[in-house]
Amino acid sequence: MSSPTTVLIAGAGLGGLMMAILLDRAGIDYIVFEKSEHLRALGSATNLGCNILPLFAQLGLQDELHKISKPSSTVNVYNETMERIGHINYEEYISTCGYVSRTMARPDLHALLLAQVPASKIQLGKKIQEVCQDASKVTILCSDGSSFQGDLLIGSDGAYSRVRQSLFHQLDKQHLLPKADAESLRACHMSVLGITRPVDPESSNVDNIANDNNNNGNSVSPQPSALSATNALSANVSPNPQAKISSCTTISLSTSSTTIASTSMDTTTTTTAVTAAVNLSEWGTESSDAIPEDWRNFPCPIGGTMGDLFDQTPREVVSKVVLEEKLYQTWYHGRVVLIGDACHKMLPNSGRGAVNAMLDAVVLTNALYEKVVLSASVENVQEAFEEYYKERYPHAVAEIERSKRMARVVAGQTWFDTLVRKVFFTLLPKRFQDNSYAAMLTYRPQLSFLPFVIERGSVPALPQRKSSRPGKGFFDARAL
Repeated sequence: MSSPTTVLIAGAGLGGLMMAILLDRAGIDYIVFEKSEHLRALGSATNLGCNILPLFAQLGLQDELHKISKPSSTVNVYNETMERIGHINYEEYISTCGYVSRTMARPDLHALLLAQVPASKIQLGKKIQEVCQDASKVTILCSDGSSFQGDLLIGSDGAYSRVRQSLFHQLDKQHLLPKADAESLRACHMSVLGITRPVDPESSNVDNIANDNNNNGNSVSPQPSALSATNALSANVSPNPQAKISSCTTISLSTSSTTIASTSMDTTTTTTAVTAAVNLSEWGTESSDAIPEDWRNFPCPIGGTMGDLFDQTPREVVSKVVLEEKLYQTWYHGRVVLIGDACHKMLPNSGRGAVNAMLDAVVLTNALYEKVVLSASVENVQEAFEEYYKERYPHAVAEIERSKRMARVVAGQTWFDTLVRKVFFTLLPKRFQDNSYAAMLTYRPQLSFLPFVIERGSVPALPQRKSSRPGKGFFDARAL
């Protein structure tokens, strides 16, 4: 089946690439526009759980995913003296949902998804300046003077989405933009992230948690975090296959008087760090020797200091980023729709932002397949967008709240965060945690037009409507 519809995708991050993969399976033509001249994924660890793992199995990518990841189902939280103050154990829920969470380096996941998209379908160096649309088409205008036209545009270009900015500017002029959507993103934290070279525990200060050479990445590893009671710092690490370690050192902007310069990690104490957030809106590399000494000297949860990990991390993969939070009310208008951080910016603990971007892609693809695949009339496009929004918005609201709670537990620095952490780890009845997690793990959407993956675990996924229109049939259902 070949669809006459053409979709423009802004952004070749995890959400944009997954969107491209799913549209291809639906038989819908697409092209991806990436502002960078060269694709290079930065970041630290990403965790994929039972919400998204069925999709990878459905796409036939489960084995490839396992090659680049490790099973992970526990989180240990320590104070700066390395006394354990909390423990989160998800192992007991494995039998419930049937999946073990997988942790991997974000660049490795990006490379896996990128390998599924033909190079000819990605246009590099296309920084979108303006979006124009009418009843029949949508057009993007790029900074190099080029322009491209399609039936609809998907903005998957991050928290500072140019697609969203252009769309909201037009809506604001028409007095159609909600007041809340005109407000700026709220900067909560600033992090330095990276992934080490293979670490030899015999010749370094880190524990042998990093040594994965003998178990092929199949042992379950904990994800330790450390919190400081005297400054606004926290740190967490995650072991990856091939004895590499993902690290993330974070400063809480709400409790710090630090200003982070836009081009270095030099700090002063004259104004608040929030004022510098806009200058750090893009992921950027940062040499390890520019990291402040108090960051370097902060205890590493697996031994030594965070500086030991910084020193073993190639400079080109160290990045800094401000972590913001905001849920927009407007996700679509006309022939333009937003997914991922462009419409719901979450604090990225445990890869929450990446997972929700990919879940957006699943639900939006299903809606487009049912409504738009044969005719991209404005009425069909609006019906598809509305269906997508109605399903995903309530889940995004819930995920934003979970994101806030988890950020308080593993990285919060205020007295209230300390109280929340104590309640969570020592006072909250286990049944409340069980009920909260059970509500989350039942949401496991798959492509409606491909054979569903067989249910795993004792608790079934939420019911999902099966498409009556056949898919492209890329794989045999018996292989699932």
